[in-house]
Amino acid sequence: MTAIDDAIEPETKGKVPQRYACGETFVPKTRYIDREFLQLELERLFTAVWQPACREEEIPNPGSYCEYTIGRQSIMVVRQKDGTIKAFYNACTHRGMKVVRGAGCASDGELRCPFHGWRYGFDGRSSFVPSRDEFLNRPREQWSLRPVSVGTWGGWVFISMAENAPDLLEWLDPLPTALAPFRLQDMRFRWRKRTTLAANYKTVIDAFIEGYHTPGTHPQTLRAVQGPRPSAEPAPPQEFVYAPYTPTIPYRNHSRFVYTARPDSGDRDSARKEQAARPEVFANSMQYNYLEVGSLVTERDYRAAQKLASMETSDIPPFVLYHQMCEELALAEGVDFPKMTMEQYFAGNGDWHVFPTLVILVEKSCVLGYRMLPDAEDPNRCVFEMFSLEHFPAGQVPETSWLEVERWQDHDGWGELPTQDLKNIDAIHAGMHLRGFEGLWLNTAQEMSIRNEHAIADRFIFGVDD
Repeated sequence: MTAIDDAIEPETKGKVPQRYACGETFVPKTRYIDREFLQLELERLFTAVWQPACREEEIPNPGSYCEYTIGRQSIMVVRQKDGTIKAFYNACTHRGMKVVRGAGCASDGELRCPFHGWRYGFDGRSSFVPSRDEFLNRPREQWSLRPVSVGTWGGWVFISMAENAPDLLEWLDPLPTALAPFRLQDMRFRWRKRTTLAANYKTVIDAFIEGYHTPGTHPQTLRAVQGPRPSAEPAPPQEFVYAPYTPTIPYRNHSRFVYTARPDSGDRDSARKEQAARPEVFANSMQYNYLEVGSLVTERDYRAAQKLASMETSDIPPFVLYHQMCEELALAEGVDFPKMTMEQYFAGNGDWHVFPTLVILVEKSCVLGYRMLPDAEDPNRCVFEMFSLEHFPAGQVPETSWLEVERWQDHDGWGELPTQDLKNIDAIHAGMHLRGFEGLWLNTAQEMSIRNEHAIADRFIFGVDD
């Protein structure tokens, strides 16, 4: 048992301590700002679940490795000589020295500890110990790197530190089925960025797994009629009537939300619906995503949207025309574009929270993704990653690496929409520390993704399955 287990075990056998207990729509702020709760997550949650360590493209060749750090745990993911992947705790079995740091490739055929020169094969087996005869004998497996479970899906390499990790595809259900037509495993990085934020990692996740904040934070997205770069002036109350409706769909281990029409809208939005039926209005939204998000729309899709903007209204909805044009353009330029029905598209399209740390917004041609990783000690800090994946023509995948900035404000290439979110994050988390704020009171339709993430966490942290 750890010290934190000793401190709280008597009150956490099958129940959640009162200070961390959630209501039907209430989440106490202690789950975001208490150091004790962060340590519970790191010791009980992150050591038990599957989590994405890297993309397969980050370890392309035999000996390629990538270090994944979660809290104080460091895991190395290594491409094997036969093309398979293994993962190990990143600690030399001699004195605990990290064997690898960051990402790279062991071109000499072995992994080498930089402290005393111990060596390991890509499969983790001990291959060289200086002055080995000066050590007492011990079982062979104790000389080797300690493995962790590893699996792949959608192009990601997942690891689990659990002693008996569940089947990866079962853990990911329903993503493997819903997203199979999109062929995420065939996508590659267009760009990727990493920074630190002064907030709990869940504060950041919460901002990206609900669409309820759209009119308040991103009012320009309600004004596509103004053009590809509409005004971002705050929305007056009457404009909120036209906000998109984003109901949450909770699953056993994950959640999803989609943009749709409010069920009770009736003919109230008839004028807006007529506007949306105009090709240039829909095209403006797609162009905005390319110009001010840098994802969800590829450069090819942007050209299709520009063409759509010049077309007259017809019996074919702009949405359908746009998707047809994007597919035709991609195929013409040599992209092995994914084929799917509209039913398959709507079953997978949307904003997915791949619990606990990954968020992906899925389109046919590309994916906008976020990953938020907790600090090892401070619940008020985290690592924030943002990236775009895309289907490319053969031989035209760009060379990319992580753009890392200490302060997000030091990089001006986030785009208008992500910048609006990032400007909110610090203030949201700072507000949680105020004495007059007790916790989150959630919208019953559009913010249940947040409540769901806490319910999932409680299964692992407290053994409670509600």
